[in-house]
Amino acid sequence: MSAHDTESVRSGHGRQQKGSVVDGSEVDDVRSSMGGSHLGYAGKKAPAAPAKPEAVELPQEMMLELVQAFCRDTRSDPASAAADKFRNSLITNAGDSSVRLRNSRLGMHSGVCMGKVFKTHPLATLDLQGNVMRDVGAIALIALLRGHETLRNLTLGCNDLGVESAIAFARELSSNNKLLSLDLGNEAAGASMYNNRFNAIAGVAFGHALVTNSSLTHLGLVGVGFGKNQDEQADTESQAAAAIKTALIVNSTLKVLKLGSNGLGTGGCVMALQGLSQNHSLQTLDLSYNGGGPEVGVVAGRALAANTTLTSLSLSHNRIGPGGTSSLAAAMLRNTSLQALDLAACDMRDRGAIALANALEANAGLVTCNCSSNNLTEYGGLAWADTLWTNRALQSLVLNDNPLGDEVAVNIAGVLAVNTTLQRLDLGSCKIGDEGALAIIDALESNQTLKHMRLFDNLISEMGGMLLADMLESHGSLHMLDVRSNQVAHAAMLRVQRECSRKKTAAESQEPRALSAQIKVLRRKEQKILECEFRIGRAEEARSEAERVLREETQALSEAQAESRIKVSEAQHRLSNCLQTVEEAHKGLSQKKGERDKIKADGEARLSELTEDLAKQAEDREALQGQIDEAQADLDATVADKNSRLSGLNTELSESRSAIQELERQTAEVHLKLRELEGARAGFLKKKKEEEEARVAQEQAERAAAEAARKATHSKSGKKKK
Repeated sequence: MSAHDTESVRSGHGRQQKGSVVDGSEVDDVRSSMGGSHLGYAGKKAPAAPAKPEAVELPQEMMLELVQAFCRDTRSDPASAAADKFRNSLITNAGDSSVRLRNSRLGMHSGVCMGKVFKTHPLATLDLQGNVMRDVGAIALIALLRGHETLRNLTLGCNDLGVESAIAFARELSSNNKLLSLDLGNEAAGASMYNNRFNAIAGVAFGHALVTNSSLTHLGLVGVGFGKNQDEQADTESQAAAAIKTALIVNSTLKVLKLGSNGLGTGGCVMALQGLSQNHSLQTLDLSYNGGGPEVGVVAGRALAANTTLTSLSLSHNRIGPGGTSSLAAAMLRNTSLQALDLAACDMRDRGAIALANALEANAGLVTCNCSSNNLTEYGGLAWADTLWTNRALQSLVLNDNPLGDEVAVNIAGVLAVNTTLQRLDLGSCKIGDEGALAIIDALESNQTLKHMRLFDNLISEMGGMLLADMLESHGSLHMLDVRSNQVAHAAMLRVQRECSRKKTAAESQEPRALSAQIKVLRRKEQKILECEFRIGRAEEARSEAERVLREETQALSEAQAESRIKVSEAQHRLSNCLQTVEEAHKGLSQKKGERDKIKADGEARLSELTEDLAKQAEDREALQGQIDEAQADLDATVADKNSRLSGLNTELSESRSAIQELERQTAEVHLKLRELEGARAGFLKKKKEEEEARVAQEQAERAAAEAARKATHSKSGKKKK
């Protein structure tokens, strides 16, 4: 929370006492109590945030190095509770593309370690707000930023950075065209012990860097001291503001610039606004808490008359006075782009408020206006009431800490009966009594648009609180009504709280179209997941079946090959025997030529038999060779068919594996929780075992004592017998 927001809390909500919040939402309660928090409120209902993707844990080696660096920074043991807490923070807040470790006591060693381990990590956002990086850690992160391909958002506010770090960042911005957002701003004054401390020289460096940079869209430099020189004295020449003015004239990519709480003074604010008048890209400018005077309002009016892109402007806590406010009001007659204007604590008084209210009667662009703590009386309040009769664009109006009185509240009640655009109305610390408060609640009978209203620290009595609670049950559709720091009884406040919660719940129970569409999308995704699981099961079954068939056919093929080899070997053996027999017969014929005539008939018969055997064997061999060829062809066809089927199954298996990996990723967190429960169970069993061992030891001691007593008794009885 910036210094601008904290001071608005003091001015608009400072006199509240502790009590129950009459809304179910603490976030809306805090934001609406801030003077400048309405700048981001466009009046329309924000769309439902997309489902946050499940965070992917950092690699174990990277987490181990970061924990070790944290232990060096904090001088703690890796097994200490602080290290365990940081390790859990890494698991929760650090993922593949985003690392958010705010207020984690990270120091220089952690900065250097991050500069090393994140070099190849696909990081997009690094948020280290509220640590103690100092210059050494910041320069290590600048080196990381220089060579990183995906890092786009960096936050290093409240890290005890000095001028050296600021100048290094400015130099890096001069050549870096990848970074989109850089926030080095501090929190509220006194909220941190380690605020960044720059000076005017650093502001000049940033101004020069913005001249050449063509990628940065968000630059946060709240409370860094651009309005001071090296000797801590005010920069009367406004060097930083002059450089920023030049940058705004040249730069065409920057959209958000926060320069609040820098002590720029009137001259510095004027220069920044002069740069705004020639800029055509900036959408948000924060110059709050800079000690500006009336001239700031005059120049701001000229800038708004020339600028057509700015949508949010904060000049709160600059004493621009009635004259400066009147100049702004004149510009609002022509400007249609500005949507949020914060003029809290600007000393506009009734004259400035009347001028601004009259201008907004013809303005159709402004959505949020904050005029808290401006010493407005009933005259200024009545001007705002008259404006609401004709203005159909304003959705949030904050008038806290102005002594308006009941008459203004009654007039505003008359407007609420017909106004259909105002959604938030803050009238805290406005000296409104029962008459004004009940008139406003009564007007809500015909108003269903107003959802948030604040009447804290007013003059509502106990009876008025009871009547207000009674009327609220049948009037309006308020989701939040703040009546703290009044004389309202606790029972009435509880009734108000229950009624607001009931109406808010009833409004939220009506399922909007966007939510219905998201539910349908989730149902379709669930159906796809079920289909994928079914397909995975089918693919696993088909794979197991294919493997079984392949094993059977491979076994059959091996058996057929073995049988073929056996038959071939047998045929070869028979052929060799036959050849050997023929050779022996030829030898017998040569040796017994004399007997050939005698045994010619027997020899011819034997030769014919052998020839027939040879022919038959040759036919058998040819038939066997044909069978082998057919078996080989069948085998080749079977292998080709199985290969094609296996390729198809492998394709389905790869798809199934990707789906399984997605499911395994989703179950990672469940496994983590199971490990934590297992650790707790192990601790419980260990404690129970220790208790059991202690009990057994005690029993053994008791038995030993009893045995000793028994032996003593036995020895005494023996002595008596003797």
